[in-house]
Amino acid sequence: MKTGRIKSILKIVDWEAVLWFAGLIYLLTINPYQVQQFSFCPFHNLGITFCPGCGLGRSISFFYHGDLFHSFQTHPLGIIAFILISVRIIKLSHKMYQNYHKTKEVIYG
Repeated sequence: MKTGRIKSILKIVDWEAVLWFAGLIYLLTINPYQVQQFSFCPFHNLGITFCPGCGLGRSISFFYHGDLFHSFQTHPLGIIAFILISVRIIKLSHKMYQNYHKTKEVIYG
């Protein structure tokens, strides 16, 4: 019986929302003023200096720390990206909440 509940809960969880939320939490915990040596960006790793996405996470981190000037200077779309990601998390969470209640009705009757 317990494995059935766990499976139904895992079906309810929207992993996209979990990953977006984890990413925003990570950006909250990093120090944007510290120079980062490692990058996931394939352009940066290949030595290409221009990438439209580089600086976006750091910009969001500056925004978290209340430094709007550096946030905009690092990437002009960082604050907009933060808002869009937050709205996406809210929509997915609402969908998860609705799915939870539908599944709860099926399990418990």
